[in-house]
Amino acid sequence: MSGFDEEMLEDYVIEQFEKDGWKFVKSAFLNRDTNEDILLESDLMRAIKRINHNKDLDDDEIIQAIKELKLKPSTSEGLKQVLNMLKYGVTIVSKRGREIKKINLFDFSNIKLNEYIVSRQVIYHGKEEIRTDVMLYVNGIPLANIELKNPASFSETWYNAYLQIKGYEKDVPELYKYVQIGVAAEQNALYFPIVPQLEDVNKSEWKEDDADPVNSVIKMLSKERILDLIRNYIFIREEAGMGTKVIARYMQYQASERIVNRVLNQMEGIDDKKNGLIWHWQGSGKTLTMIFAANKLYHLQKLENPSIFFILDRLDLENQLYQEFTALDSIHPEIIHNIDELKSLILHDEYKGKKGIFITIMQRFKPGQLDKVQEDLEKLEEMDKNTISSRENVITFIDEGHRTQYGTLAGQMRKILKSGFFFAFTGTPIAKKEKDTYNKFAYPSDNEAYLHRYFIIESIKDGFTLKIVYKPIVERDIRLDKNSIKAFSEVEFDELPEEIQDDVEIRVKSKLNAINVFLENPKRIEKVAKDIADNFKENLDGKFKAMVVAATRSACVQYKRALDKFLPPEYSEVIMTYHKIKDPQANQIIKEYEEELKTKYNRKNTEDIKKEVIENFKEEDSLPKILIVTDMLLTGFDAPILQTMYLDKPIKEHMLLQAVARTNRPYKDVKEAGYIVDYVGMIDTELKHALEIYGTDEIQETLYDIESMKNDFNKLMDETLAIFKGIPKNQYDREILLNAIEILTTDDENSDIFIENYRNLRRLFEFLGTDAIVLDRRNEFKWISAIYSYYMKMVTRDPSMDETVRKYYEKTIKFLHKATEFEEFEKNLPEIEFDECYLENLNQSTDSDEERAANIVFALNKFVLVNKENNPVYESVADKVERLREMWKTRGKDYNKLYQEGAEIFKQIQTSFKRQEKLDLSDLEYSMLSVLENKFGKNKELIQDVEDIDSIIGEDAFDGWVEQRAVYKKIEGNIRRFIRKKYYKKFNMNMNDLEELNKQIMEKVEKYAE
Repeated sequence: MSGFDEEMLEDYVIEQFEKDGWKFVKSAFLNRDTNEDILLESDLMRAIKRINHNKDLDDDEIIQAIKELKLKPSTSEGLKQVLNMLKYGVTIVSKRGREIKKINLFDFSNIKLNEYIVSRQVIYHGKEEIRTDVMLYVNGIPLANIELKNPASFSETWYNAYLQIKGYEKDVPELYKYVQIGVAAEQNALYFPIVPQLEDVNKSEWKEDDADPVNSVIKMLSKERILDLIRNYIFIREEAGMGTKVIARYMQYQASERIVNRVLNQMEGIDDKKNGLIWHWQGSGKTLTMIFAANKLYHLQKLENPSIFFILDRLDLENQLYQEFTALDSIHPEIIHNIDELKSLILHDEYKGKKGIFITIMQRFKPGQLDKVQEDLEKLEEMDKNTISSRENVITFIDEGHRTQYGTLAGQMRKILKSGFFFAFTGTPIAKKEKDTYNKFAYPSDNEAYLHRYFIIESIKDGFTLKIVYKPIVERDIRLDKNSIKAFSEVEFDELPEEIQDDVEIRVKSKLNAINVFLENPKRIEKVAKDIADNFKENLDGKFKAMVVAATRSACVQYKRALDKFLPPEYSEVIMTYHKIKDPQANQIIKEYEEELKTKYNRKNTEDIKKEVIENFKEEDSLPKILIVTDMLLTGFDAPILQTMYLDKPIKEHMLLQAVARTNRPYKDVKEAGYIVDYVGMIDTELKHALEIYGTDEIQETLYDIESMKNDFNKLMDETLAIFKGIPKNQYDREILLNAIEILTTDDENSDIFIENYRNLRRLFEFLGTDAIVLDRRNEFKWISAIYSYYMKMVTRDPSMDETVRKYYEKTIKFLHKATEFEEFEKNLPEIEFDECYLENLNQSTDSDEERAANIVFALNKFVLVNKENNPVYESVADKVERLREMWKTRGKDYNKLYQEGAEIFKQIQTSFKRQEKLDLSDLEYSMLSVLENKFGKNKELIQDVEDIDSIIGEDAFDGWVEQRAVYKKIEGNIRRFIRKKYYKKFNMNMNDLEELNKQIMEKVEKYAE
């Protein structure tokens, strides 16, 4: 989008939608009566008739359905109801025979029956009046709003467009109860769900092959996809008692679509494949991908009411998935709690099996307890009876498919559901001789290692996950010795929960016990707890939260007792199960803590306590700040505020990768990385082992040591300093720093790289703290911080530090403000208001032509180009400011000439404001006067002419007149006649000249006449 301004970008976007088959309709010709009308009701009526042609609807019933839609309030509950109507239609009770009818608003199966309209500069009136850049309507319902900013602007980005839509949501809430997708764009383009009740929502970039961000998001909203997104990939979600929305990320959409297409292709005889491996890195949203796919499959007519199973391997994951599912306003699953319920499900409807969506754990498929069921199924099959084993519309999603899929439990499951489909989801597939996820679920012989893959490098680059950094503790009395680590690495069932490990063979158990005795030594635990407390207070408290992973459940309790000596007791809490184990001493410790917990929370049920503690942990301002766990929450747990894991339990291979990935979720754009403090000493050994299993390309970006982060800091610092080649470093003279600003503002790419690099450096600086490598380069960091501060104040005129920066970059800020050079520089930066005294203050506050030229160029850019759409004075000089900005970007520029031209523009602005006030002209009249004077020169008669045109328009320019075709044509005709009569002969104009002048005047009338 290089070389585009905002209007050109808008033209381009409209053109691309037209190429996709959308019909462009000027805002003036949309089928609505006033600007308060949100729906294009006549379009919607025709569409409802067309797509519900077989339902014998009369006009009254269609009007009733539209009324039901319109009557839904723009509240959280209303938004939920509207989205459900968009997805599944409007239910009415017909006055003809009191019949209940479901009236669809869209045809999802034959998209050609829908009407797709794109419009631009559409005005809506609510609490305030807004003008949207691009609006997409399907069947007369606005579904997507795109706001655009000038890609070449110094001072505006996609984020300003995002804030604009968030403001619009409050100004016209009735519009945004229908609109589901927002897009904010310049060179970058991000999409997000419309949630008016939230101040901020998650924003993502859509990716399509090699397309740039703008073209990718246009493809996302294509005719082929927009209704699919509305129906299957957008959901209301309850989070901490608040309603929000989720919308699929691009990799979730792609993976889900491949699953759905595999099922359909097999059932239609196109392909015979019935399995698929989805390999998505931890933290990239695998659970939602499964839910998206299951929801779409469940509603497909081709599948005729399927049975969909989610198979997990742990009880706590069963509950987590159920909560994740039920938080969405979608079909709710049923949990199969025990073997009897599983039998009942299989036996349902004469062994055809129950239909619906079900969640259970693999352990329910115990062969010994399902032998009779299996025999009955086989006998019925011999009799050609249809059973759950012969049904194809059975789909099984296996979460963490690298585990539990290689033994008798998995064999029993596959026998019972043998004719169905199996899709395994994993972030860490296994490729061992006896356990090979690829062979089990993929088709390596057909060169299909996975149905869809989204791995670490992509996830970090897209910003969905962060790097994970680890720091090994090297003290001998803290970490395990090499022999213990080797012994543990040879054990093949370290994934088993503690209570099951009682039953393992004696030889292996003795190895584990020796390790646990070392790890549970009270003196050792107290020493580690002291280190944890010190680290937490210095680096996390007040910003992020942490997790302690202890070796056993009794060790969890010991860590709680130890941490309470160094931190307030309310800072930490234990999350674990309370089942009995054979060790009486450990059992006593666990039992005593369970009773304490019940007393503390005044509850009898520890499950309820656990839920409350976990929910509070996820909240920024709630306690606890540290969770202590051993097995629970190491998979499937999602808490972005969790930044540090204090690892004091031996874990290996894929389990290690899964556990440490709990820390890799981004948080408020202030979290540099997940951080693992390894007290056991497993990570170095296991990382090498993982590299052997997966291959360098697949796993190399999983874990970083502190040295690699230092290297990142150095590399990023060098790259950033290279932008300012030839400029003396570490000097704070304003002339030198102004040269740096000039380098940034004469090359858009330089400024984008610098801003991104600096914010990354700031996170790294805060993360690494007082590390020697940071201290070695502190002067350079201080210098580029001064450039950043100068850039923000002069170019964007935004503060360099907001409340978020002050909270999360405390160490960085303290360092900078201890530096006298930085402090003096910041204090002496001029802040000049853009008012009538601007030029006088500018001359007094600056010392050079270069500084004056820069200040006036950036000030005019910020105030004129950003506000030109709403102000005729600014609009009249916008072209001059654009030219001035281009002059600034040229080499060998004359700073005095730049300043003088900028000053002339400023004087023209002031003169124009005073003239408009003196002539007592409205914004409409003054904008038309500018057009006429540009065409004919200044003439007193023209002042009377614009007043006459305003009188001609008169009362016809009521609120919403632009959208009423008859009124629009009347005003346009009257203006056309006036212009022809006044200027045709007087200025010897031809018809083309008249037409162009009429067009320019009408543009001003459309913009200002209301």
